Amino acid sequence: MPLFQQWGDILWHMFLPTLTYTIVYMGEYTLIMRSSLMDVLSEDYILTAKAKGLSMFQILKDHALKNAMLPLVTVIAINLGFTVAGAIQIEAVFSWLPGLGSAIYESVVRRDYPILQGAFLLIAVAVITANLLADLTYTWLDPRVQVE
Repeated sequence: MPLFQQWGDILWHMFLPTLTYTIVYMGEYTLIMRSSLMDVLSEDYILTAKAKGLSMFQILKDHALKNAMLPLVTVIAINLGFTVAGAIQIEAVFSWLPGLGSAIYESVVRRDYPILQGAFLLIAVAVITANLLADLTYTWLDPRVQVE
């Protein structure tokens, strides 16, 4: 099978699991973004932007969305651990074997502690990296946040 067809097959088989993860987390992200955006839109600098005559699209694009993204970035970084933990269910439902989720499950059943330690190390490194990227994203979204 040519490489192009292999990549197409992989992408085709990743569609439903990716859609499942998206639907699971979309409600949470939508509620957090809405709440954060409502808080930002009640700030004084938004009132000033409205008084200047800017359109609502410009206000959202230039002023509100970047500031409202900070809580969402935090929740996305925190949810990475839950996403990896959910891989066990996703692999079981969509019959993806072998994968990290099934390896963790089989290691628990067989009491294979070295594999569990390695898997937990990988998960911990992924979560720490996600939190580091979230902190770096904070400085890009809001220059008032300083990394020391």
